[in-house]
Amino acid sequence: MTADHPRLYFTPAELETLRAGRQEPGRARLWANLRQSADWCANRPRRRQWIAPVTPDPVYANLYDRFYAMMHDMAVTEHLAFAYCYCGDERYGQAATEWAVTCCRVWGREAEGQPDGAKAYAVMRLLKGLAVCYDLLYGRLRADERAELRTAIARIGQAYHDGYFTAPAIAGPGFHTHHATVEWASLGVAALALRPEYEPAREWLAATVAKFRTHLLPMGLAADGAQVEGATFWASTMQYRLAFMDALRRGTGEDLFAPYAHQMDARLAWASIAAPKDFGHDEDHQTVILEPSYGQLNYYSPVLFALARFYRRSLCQYLAAWDRTAGSLQQTRYVTAAGEWLLFAWGGYAYAWYDPTVPAAVDPVPRSFVFPSVNEAYMRSSYAPGGMVAGLRRGAVVVHAGGRAVFVDHCEGPDAPAMVGELQLQDDGRVAVLRCAGGPDVGFAHQMLRLQRPGELTLVRTTDRDQLFWCHGRPALDSNRLHWDDGTELAVTQGAVAAVDPEGFRDEKVVGLGLLRLQDPMPMVYPLVRVRPADGRLALCVRCPRP
Repeated sequence: MTADHPRLYFTPAELETLRAGRQEPGRARLWANLRQSADWCANRPRRRQWIAPVTPDPVYANLYDRFYAMMHDMAVTEHLAFAYCYCGDERYGQAATEWAVTCCRVWGREAEGQPDGAKAYAVMRLLKGLAVCYDLLYGRLRADERAELRTAIARIGQAYHDGYFTAPAIAGPGFHTHHATVEWASLGVAALALRPEYEPAREWLAATVAKFRTHLLPMGLAADGAQVEGATFWASTMQYRLAFMDALRRGTGEDLFAPYAHQMDARLAWASIAAPKDFGHDEDHQTVILEPSYGQLNYYSPVLFALARFYRRSLCQYLAAWDRTAGSLQQTRYVTAAGEWLLFAWGGYAYAWYDPTVPAAVDPVPRSFVFPSVNEAYMRSSYAPGGMVAGLRRGAVVVHAGGRAVFVDHCEGPDAPAMVGELQLQDDGRVAVLRCAGGPDVGFAHQMLRLQRPGELTLVRTTDRDQLFWCHGRPALDSNRLHWDDGTELAVTQGAVAAVDPEGFRDEKVVGLGLLRLQDPMPMVYPLVRVRPADGRLALCVRCPRP
């Protein structure tokens, strides 16, 4: 370590505090998970060959091979570098250095060719990872290794600054949502890592700060706090905001946290987190409803730890603590046909952002939420783990009860989710009622969800069509009732269960606008239930013994 590095996420003095605090219970759990993942990373084989861009790429196979490959390599490298800093174990330091140098040699060719939007999303994430490793490993690197990393970061960063970020479409106000935040924040982190060793990085930094102030923070989320591209993108937008803003304040003293506190909105997480996250494979809706397997609580918790730290938000600390895997490398179920594996490495950041002085408590916050910008609404019985949480997105409903998803609309063909009429939500504290009008494209004319706290939810639809839903677990069927072992039940109170196929829903991972089917190392099947309305109406009642 040197007096000038590390400087992005902790100073040398702060690092000593982080190391000394490994016995504090919350940090001890983070460290145990982080170290276990670091042991796995240390045994990963390093890449030998660059994956060049291919044109044409009709089903986006090359795009996803390159994206997942860069994400894998930088996740492993970053995670090892953080682990080395937190404990000084030379095994991690050596592995991180070898990975960082290998990444420079394999991916350094990204400085060649014309930058464009198809490449920038992956390449900028790669750049950020290299920059973070340069900062974390600086004191351990030999002079030639340091020069190799610095040269690679400078060449890639300069090529994209000059050939991409200065373009009016990228610098202008129209580019302000998820991709914009990821790409600009990555450039900013690289600038903070290199200055004052590379003078042009100051120009990158000035442009990034201006972009954050004028577009990314004021416009990056909708006015109601949602992310218009989807809630998963809320989490990743916040990840990259925080990664840049934390490093900026530490490196320059410029604070974006206080003036933009309103835009660092956590209501979407409060609304949708339903259950604790344990080790094991990730499933759609497992802990965060209306979210895919990679967007579960282990994806959200680093953000929540940071928001708790920087804004003293007790509910964020409380919900982040539900992630028992916090600190780990996130191994998703997204693998291309070529074997490229999507990984996320936010465990090292979570360890730095966790602040044990923030109490983990349920603040006096709402238990029902509506996000008109994305046609979504949520209701929850409480903030107790495994309580009842219901969400609606474009008419499709998910209900979580007893720690599992018990009702997930299975929409297919002409009944795929479409915008529904105005969401009308009322909540007097004891009862919450959500109503909306449907239409022919969503398979019902009207829909109502009524949550009677502490643990009863009624779903009523005006429809003459059979409805399909799937669920987690293996519930027993008794006439028109599904029962789970803990006492949770779902009853059809108007209409009837027409069929239950124990393996009727197969979870398949498809990306690239539905064109590219991925491998899934942990393929899952779920019960698929067909229910039939009676007299133009379907009514279901879910009861949960948990509060």
